[in-house]
Amino acid sequence: MPRVAFSSKGDRPQIGIYSYGTSKQQDYTGQFEFDVSLLRDPAGQKQFLGFNGLYPQVRDWVGVDRRVPIIIRDCQLLADDMALPKPKEGQDKPAPISPYISFAFKDFHGKWIAPAVAELVADVLSKKGFRVAIHHRGIPPAERPESYVVSDEVSKEITK
Repeated sequence: MPRVAFSSKGDRPQIGIYSYGTSKQQDYTGQFEFDVSLLRDPAGQKQFLGFNGLYPQVRDWVGVDRRVPIIIRDCQLLADDMALPKPKEGQDKPAPISPYISFAFKDFHGKWIAPAVAELVADVLSKKGFRVAIHHRGIPPAERPESYVVSDEVSKEITK
């Protein structure tokens, strides 16, 4: 399922994913927060000069850390448990526990590790059929790779 924008138009997201840095002391969090600052850090790697966590090569490099699949599975489990419709006693129609859940990933700068992990989680949840919206607080639109265009409608919303 394609990613969607954080807006009231069209398909609303079931899952919001945020990445941010703690160095700017941003008060920004989700229902479920993951501090990924101790994962494999591409910041000092010469081959990634001028890149950030949105670039596929950085994302893949961070994804090699043995803890990343565990984080992804935890997010899948939470999404399946809370966002998928389930039968409830006394109700005719199955309903999700929550119509919207959010995950936040933080690291020191918010430019490498957190966006990379957020993208990996968003890819997996999107492939599972969830409507996912993602926002990278530490990466301005000018620093996003050209290939990072979800769709015209979504990219307009994301760059606000």
